Amino acid sequence: MESQSDVQLHFDVLSCRALLCCAGKEYILPDTYPSREAAHAAAQAFVRETLGLTDGRDLSNGDVAIWLR
Repeated sequence: MESQSDVQLHFDVLSCRALLCCAGKEYILPDTYPSREAAHAAAQAFVRETLGLTDGRDLSNGDVAIWLR
């Protein structure tokens, strides 16, 4: 399974778009987000639902790191 350092969220404050990097792949999240917290919540849902990285971690504790661009 992936470790928490393998998932990163890059949030662009000008375009309000989010880029998720995981396991050597990049995913642009489909929506725009009013804040980095909203993008963070969407990234957590994307990781759980789409990528299936539910190895018992509680993602509400912030396993997705936020990097501002």
